[in-house]
Amino acid sequence: MLQFPSNHQPRYNDFSIKAISDETIREGGERAPFGASNEDKLELVMKITNSGVKDIDVGSGIREPAFVDQLLRAQDAGKIPADVTFSFNLTLKTWEPLCHALEGTLSREQLGRLYVSIGMIEIDSHRHLFERVADRVRSLGVGTLRSSLLNAFSNTIEEEKYAHLISQIERCRQQGIALIRINDSIGTLYPDATAVLAANLVADNPDTVFYLHGHNDRGIGTANSLVSVFHGFQMIEGGVAGVGNRAGLAELESIASVFADNNITVDSGPLDIDGLVDAARWSERTYLTTPTPFRPVSGFLVLNENAGIVNVPDYLGVSREVEYFINEIGLFPNYIRQILIDNGVPAEHVTEELISEVYRHLSTKMHELYEDRQQLFVRLHEQILDFYNPIIRLPDVGKLGLELLNSAPASLRS
Repeated sequence: MLQFPSNHQPRYNDFSIKAISDETIREGGERAPFGASNEDKLELVMKITNSGVKDIDVGSGIREPAFVDQLLRAQDAGKIPADVTFSFNLTLKTWEPLCHALEGTLSREQLGRLYVSIGMIEIDSHRHLFERVADRVRSLGVGTLRSSLLNAFSNTIEEEKYAHLISQIERCRQQGIALIRINDSIGTLYPDATAVLAANLVADNPDTVFYLHGHNDRGIGTANSLVSVFHGFQMIEGGVAGVGNRAGLAELESIASVFADNNITVDSGPLDIDGLVDAARWSERTYLTTPTPFRPVSGFLVLNENAGIVNVPDYLGVSREVEYFINEIGLFPNYIRQILIDNGVPAEHVTEELISEVYRHLSTKMHELYEDRQQLFVRLHEQILDFYNPIIRLPDVGKLGLELLNSAPASLRS
């Protein structure tokens, strides 16, 4: 099991990283059951980039080069900051049609402005497929390559797996690739293992810039991403609202909040947390996702707080600007008294009888509200489930193929 390098020192505040990379567009497109319109995606990219995120991963599908063209034209028109860079993903399982699509859609000038990230580079390594694909991509006129390396680490970093990862990094180095994403593609990493991994990779590869692709399958993707830069990674990655496959990625707006609290800056420029919150909420519209009211930082009800319980932030002296509400849990006589006085009722008139009458009226109203909202929720819940039911799943593809084959002329069934 790998240990921390000797003399390794983590950093938790007062430092800078090179950039933040956004995966909302690529992973959002992959996760969205029904796709997304290019117009909404363009608006989402503008919201993200105008909030200070300057590295955007834009896609991995055959039709996505057309969207890249739209983005670059929007950048030329001044709608997207000039210092924003875009990257396009292909793997050694998808490279041929994607290279064809890139070459057929984008000009060499446009391709020269594009990063292309090559993934799954271990495939057919005995035939040097990665090296041949890198040459092919460069022949298109692509300006810069980066690579995306898979791993299956969990709560430890096994030395044999780490040695394999180092060998893949060396292959990238031989191709002149100095920007590498380490993929925790199914969210198996734990923060303590992430710390050891990041510290060793940076120590062993001082000429390489690393960042973590941290999935949130176990709810710790954001924690892993933060830990990676605390222990040396020079970039950080995520999606607004945590958009990403399955349970999603690290939440960029949450990362930005932690950075602000700890004076962690980004070389590419300051971050606008309110802008990222706006982008997070727009992402739900873009990818037809049910709004998440209590998501950290960007949930639209996350700063609504019950005023009638012992308010922990106020008690700790770290009160925030929140919208207070009250429900039956908070209907304590002392709180009703204080609320009445704070809202203009003269203190001498706040009697026990008045408090009891206010309680009776509020309790009745709250029960009525619950009954109404509960019935509405049942209908909405059923509609949401019905909304997602038409997803096209793999057995549907096989069934379609058989139907087409059975209806085809005999001459085509060969």
